[in-house]
Amino acid sequence: MWGHIPMKKITILFLTGIIVLSGLGAVTTMGAENQPITQDFSYTLATPLIRDEETYTLVELEEMTSHLMEEGKPMVPVITKTYTYPVGTILDDIDVSFNTQAYQLAQKIQPAPCPVSLSDTVITQAAIDPQPDNTVYMQAGLYPQESSQVRIGVGLKDGERVLYVNVDCYAQYEPLEDTIYVPEEIEITVTYQLPKASVLTADEYDLLIITDETFTDALQPLVDHKNNQGIRTIMTKTQHIYSTYTDYTNPEAIKLSIKDAIEEWGIEYVLLAGGRKGQTFQWYVPEFRSNNNADSESGYSTDLYYADIYKYNEGELVFDNWDSNGNGKVGEYRNMFTKDVMDFYPDVIIGRLPFRYLSQVSVVVDKIIQYETTADDSWFKNAVVVSGDTFPPSRGGSKGWYEGELETSITVGLLESAGFNVEKLWLSIPGVWEGSQDVTDQINSGAGFIHYAGHGNPAGWGNHPADDEDHVFIQGFQLRDMRKYSNGYELPIMVIGGCHNAQFNVTMSHILTEIRGHGLVKFLTYYMYLMGWVPMDGASWFVMEEGGGAIATMGCTGYGYGYVNENWDQGLGGWIEPRFFDAYTNQSKDILGEVHDQAIIDYINIIGNVNNDQIDRKTIEQWVLIGDPTLKIGGY
Repeated sequence: MWGHIPMKKITILFLTGIIVLSGLGAVTTMGAENQPITQDFSYTLATPLIRDEETYTLVELEEMTSHLMEEGKPMVPVITKTYTYPVGTILDDIDVSFNTQAYQLAQKIQPAPCPVSLSDTVITQAAIDPQPDNTVYMQAGLYPQESSQVRIGVGLKDGERVLYVNVDCYAQYEPLEDTIYVPEEIEITVTYQLPKASVLTADEYDLLIITDETFTDALQPLVDHKNNQGIRTIMTKTQHIYSTYTDYTNPEAIKLSIKDAIEEWGIEYVLLAGGRKGQTFQWYVPEFRSNNNADSESGYSTDLYYADIYKYNEGELVFDNWDSNGNGKVGEYRNMFTKDVMDFYPDVIIGRLPFRYLSQVSVVVDKIIQYETTADDSWFKNAVVVSGDTFPPSRGGSKGWYEGELETSITVGLLESAGFNVEKLWLSIPGVWEGSQDVTDQINSGAGFIHYAGHGNPAGWGNHPADDEDHVFIQGFQLRDMRKYSNGYELPIMVIGGCHNAQFNVTMSHILTEIRGHGLVKFLTYYMYLMGWVPMDGASWFVMEEGGGAIATMGCTGYGYGYVNENWDQGLGGWIEPRFFDAYTNQSKDILGEVHDQAIIDYINIIGNVNNDQIDRKTIEQWVLIGDPTLKIGGY
């Protein structure tokens, strides 16, 4: 039925490199001073699980970290090994060797489904019943063609900037022979030289607050509070930045000022304290708008642009301006041939408080100070998950698969293992969630975390009942509910899965521009329902609300995406949202921005397709943190 095939070997050679030693099963051979060091990693893999489904076969490995998820192409197992090295290390060589086993299959391997926008009211057949891509299934040869690849990026790890080295090892599938070659043993050898001198050694400040001069006096109590908690904090004005970096756009100037703050002061956190100026199109602290044309919206806000400062380029640590093709269209992804390749790893931890009015500043500053100084487990150890059937039959999904409830069940398990009492507002449970008042009541009872998974827009959020066939939609919150929150300083951190819930660039000025541009009828029948004209998005409103609401929120600035039915956890929103709770419970992180960013880092390391797939790219770019990045979760 099966037999051995020869050892496969691939060598990746670098002339020079920036790259901490990490990894179990490693053997390190130390060289003389400034001489190469060899580090060997060995992995033995268990026998694969081969499951014959109704039409296709699915192959899984105990040690796998993901499947390849290229639409219509075989879902083969991926084993990713991640190593980190200090900035300044010279990486000479990475050698990857496989001993593989051949398995004869009775059916073709399951093709990957297409991702689905959470806004889609009718799901495409390719999401429910993906069709095989004949450029792979009907051609001779192996998929993927290479048995491994190496991905390198520069980013933060436990407060230090390091070089991430990801080695992706693939099972390879030969469709015409119905054979898959699965690694049994993997040998990885890294040869490198330790740095002669340390890089990025400044250590004067921890937090940089970037704001408009309008807000500096009102933010000073926050600066004082952070300094009193040992977070060395400095504040700078956008007016000063723009006058210093005169030859750049405002977002570019801010990004360059962050780079200089890293190198001169050693900052690790940045708070962007400002949003739109009231209901105008002007900004106190500007958005950067992605040029990733992944779908019908031409772009979306991404603060990851401000966080990703450095990249690895031919052995050098260089500034990543997100314009690798040099055509002036920053953060571009038009197609596979016209795109910018970015590092994406956060080099600083970014949070945004999109203040529109001076009155909002004192409210949020007070909430942060009170939260960090008074929070206790009497309410913090409570949590709530809210969800239903994200892709029900009324949208084209299948009965029995409640994607949002499955996603939030991961959160339940993680939080319960950390000692939380979790209330499950699942629409499959009769009577626990019948409208937004049920969710409001839970928030007003006090909770440390809330996880919503479903559908949204800037003005509201909700989901479908289990196996809904009648287009029923249950509201979880709307902007008109914000005044009902009376939880005081018992403030949750909210993860909101859906479309546009954190679209902090909304403004009522859109009403006039859309009517002028498209006419009153088109506005009333189409643009009005996109809710880009509301005065503030729900994720921001929760944080800005006085007397209750949330201490911080996370959500999408554009269309959210997911996979349907059994593939719900293979990537996209269904993967990154519960990963936040994994970073908190399993990875021992308790500073808000670190937990938020760890989910992004894990997505890059494990899912790993962010430079080759527009939707994976959008998933990490638009997942914004509305809140203080240095917030101590649960208080001091």
